[in-house]
Parts: sequence; structure tokens; C-alpha cells
Amino acid sequence: MVLSTPVLLSLAVAGCFALYNAVLWLLSTQRPPNYPPGPRPLLGLGNIHQIPLALPFLKYDAWAKEYGPIVGLKLGPNNMVILNDANLIYEHIVKRGQHFSARPPRYIAQEHILPDARNTYSLFMRNDYSRRLRTITKQFLVGQGLFKLAPMQKAAGTRLIYNLFKSSDDWMEHIMQWGVSTPVAMLSGAPVEDFGEHWIHDYHYSQGLMEELVDPASAPPVDIFPILRWVPSIFASWKGKAVKTRKALLHAYGAMMSQAKKARHGSFQSLIPRLLEQSVDPSAAPEGRFTEQEIKLLMGGMLDAAVDSSVVTFQIILLALAAHPEAQRRAQAEIDSVFKSDTAVPESIDLNELPYLNACVTEALRWRPVSPLGLPRETIADEIVLGYHIPKGTTVVLNQWTIQQDPEFYDEPERYKPERFIEDEFGAKKGISQVGRKTLYTFGAGRRECPGKDFFFQNMRLGFAQILWAFDIVPTEPLHTDILTGFTSSVVLRPKAYGVKFVPRRENFEGVLLEGKLKADLKLKEILT
Repeated sequence: MVLSTPVLLSLAVAGCFALYNAVLWLLSTQRPPNYPPGPRPLLGLGNIHQIPLALPFLKYDAWAKEYGPIVGLKLGPNNMVILNDANLIYEHIVKRGQHFSARPPRYIAQEHILPDARNTYSLFMRNDYSRRLRTITKQFLVGQGLFKLAPMQKAAGTRLIYNLFKSSDDWMEHIMQWGVSTPVAMLSGAPVEDFGEHWIHDYHYSQGLMEELVDPASAPPVDIFPILRWVPSIFASWKGKAVKTRKALLHAYGAMMSQAKKARHGSFQSLIPRLLEQSVDPSAAPEGRFTEQEIKLLMGGMLDAAVDSSVVTFQIILLALAAHPEAQRRAQAEIDSVFKSDTAVPESIDLNELPYLNACVTEALRWRPVSPLGLPRETIADEIVLGYHIPKGTTVVLNQWTIQQDPEFYDEPERYKPERFIEDEFGAKKGISQVGRKTLYTFGAGRRECPGKDFFFQNMRLGFAQILWAFDIVPTEPLHTDILTGFTSSVVLRPKAYGVKFVPRRENFEGVLLEGKLKADLKLKEILT
């Protein structure tokens, strides 16, 4: 068959157009002019082939040592800049935060899992929603709001130590229940038991599905190679997983909304019922009014942010204390000096009286940060950092691993040493400049800093005050704390499975713990109903 001249011309034009776009694509994977230093990219891939799937932050740390405080990478056509220096973060993320306050797009999460939450879910929340959410959560998560949450957190901790006493072998299950109980009550106004016996398991299952699809080690690189988005579902299993994840998440969030609508607040009005009231109140300020769907997704994002990081951090602190019995004993001695009774679970806990315990928690987050690279930012305009050009739309990573393992700032940074935060607020060596420094970068910095950081710290410190009052944490097998052998990394850094047991520190303890649990149950009921 002989093709006509117009057909041949059309094919030639189409071929030229395809070739032109292919050349543009290949060129876009190379470094822009005056870009920060970094490893040489490969045509068509950039640096993506050089980033390991396991513990990628260690490779970033090596590049920081080679190239300096700022490193520029190419992920296919996308730009990524890594900030490895606390002063750089202060000068640009804190002082000029509005220029670095966007979130990079996540196609699978935004278009397939939660397409109706493109602006409201915490992982990819737009700036205006982030500002509005911070405004309404301040009354809950700082100052008097945080003070009002303490009894709820103490009640959850008392129930935890009772459960650990009754079935120490199931400690991970008990921690998962503890991790979700206070956030759920704070948001919905209902105790987690009202959600049904399978809800906690189903919720954590939904989180595992979500993590799998946003983890660079397991998710397809559709944000780097957009052509993969159009692969048919039969060849793209992630599309089916996204449907399953969406269903699981919306089921969990829907249950929380249903309980919130039925909740009757006692001495504490939780966040969802308050927002539902404001949504139909014409006198409420516009920035405090959300639709019911927005409330469900905003609160679902808050729950997700609170729970998984809490459970994983709890595991890290537990591992640190089990592997460092001298630190554990010193913390217990401090607790015993404050709570002298052996016949009642501590009810009034002033964390200001427990500086070493507080240091144990802070040091664990420095030593093994739950998110070594944090949540990435995106520049909203072209920027200049240290004289280098950062194009608009560049992903910016705050490399907290490198910052918090800096031997110039910390003495023996690879060691778990809580006393460093007793000797210095920042855990620093003597004589080191601390201008603009944060104690930790676990919760980010600047405008996108996590608004729940004080709630998180209070929860951890109260929980471990009660655990160390009640138990010795004893290894049942050799513990691996080395970053290479003892941890796995996806979206978060997790300890590999390890064995510990909780040995009661007092005789005839069951009655004391049971009485404490019954009081905690009554207190929680009083708070919520």
C-alpha cells in the first residue's frame, strides 16, 4: 500500500514533534545553570539510579560530606535540593518560609487515593488550608488546650501499663492501641472502644496500605515519569491498591465522623464536634468554617500524622532504653524520687520535675529520628541559596539526619546519650554557636512545622513516666541499635522487630494497676461524657 503525500507529511510532522519532545525530556534531566553542587546525573534518569531504596538518608549524608551544606539532585526532570545545615534552614525555611511552604505533588495519593482531599490532607495540604488548620488547632495543641489534654493522655498511659502487665508478650498490640486512643478521643470525643473491636486493626491496616503507595521504595515513580500514569490497570497493580487504600481510609475516617456526631462532651469538647457546630453557625469566622467532607479529611490527616509517628517513636524510645539500662535506671531513680508511693499509680505528673526522662525522649528523636528527611517542601518561586539558583517548583528536603548526627555540633553523635540535653538545651558541645538552632528537626521548621509537636512530646513523656515507674524494660534477645542492621526505612524509620519484656518493679502489683485502670476509665468517661 502506497501512502499519499498528505499522510506521509502528517507522519513526518508527528515524528518530528515526538523527537522534539523526547529531546526536551532528555535535556530536562540535566542540571540547570548555577545549580547547587551534586553528583553527575545520567541522561534520561538524573540521579534516581544513585539513590538506594533502603536507608536513602545515608546516601544523602555521604553527599553532604562530599558536596557541602546544599546538594542539588535531578530525579528524572524534577529538581531536588537537600539542605544539610541548620543555619541554612534558619535563613531560608524559617526566615523566608513563605517561599518554601508548598508541598510537591503526589500523583497517586492526590489523584487516586484521596482525590477529594487534594487541598485538605496533611501530606499535600495547600498553604491557605494549612494556615486555617493551624488557627483552629492552636486552641487544642498549645497552652491551656494542651493542659486540658494531659488527663486524657495520663488515662491512656495508665490503661497501657495495666495491659502490659496482663499480657507483656502482646506489647506491640498494646502500643498500637495506646497510640490511637488519645488522638481519636481528642478529635471525635469518643473513646476508641466505641469504634468496635476491629477498628484499630483496620485503621492500622489502612495506614500500611497508604505508606506502601507513598514510599519511594515500593511505589511506582509516576511523579518522575508521568507516562507511567497511563499504563493500563492490568499492568499497573498500584491502581487496584489505590482503590483498596481509598476504601480503607474513608471507612476509618467515616467511623470517626459517625462517633463524633454521637458524642456528648463532658469537661472537654473535642475538635470534630466543635467544627461541625461552626460549619452551620453563621456568626462563626469564615476561616473556621469547613464543609463536612473537609472536616472528615482534615481530621483524618491529623489522625494519620499523630498515630503512626507516635507508635514508631515509642518503639524507638523503648529500644533505646532497653539497650541502655544505665539510662533506664537513672530515669527510674528520678521518677521514684518524685512519685514515692508504691500503692497507687501516679496521677499528678509534672514533667518539669523529670528533666532526665525528658532528655531520654529528646535524645531518642535526635539519635534515630522517625523521619530522617522529613516531609519535603516545594519552592513557589525561583530562589537563590548560597548564590545558587533554585528554580520554582524544586523539591526541598531538610536533611535532619545529617544535622542531628553532626560531629562538629554533638559529642559522639552516634551514641545514645540523654545527658547531653541535661548539660545543654540543644545537646551541643561547649562553645558551639546555637544562633537560629532548633533542639530537634523532627517536626520540620518554619511555616510547615508540625502544629502537634507539643502534644506529641507530652504524650511520649507521660507514657514513659508511667512505664518506667511500673516496669523494668528487659531485652529477651540481643538488641540491634546500629542504623545499618537494626532499622528499616520507608516513609519513616522503623526498628526491625525486637524482643523485650516488661518486668514489674513492685510485688503484689496487679491490684494497684487494676485500681489505677478503673480510675482512668472513670476519668476518661468524665472528660468525654
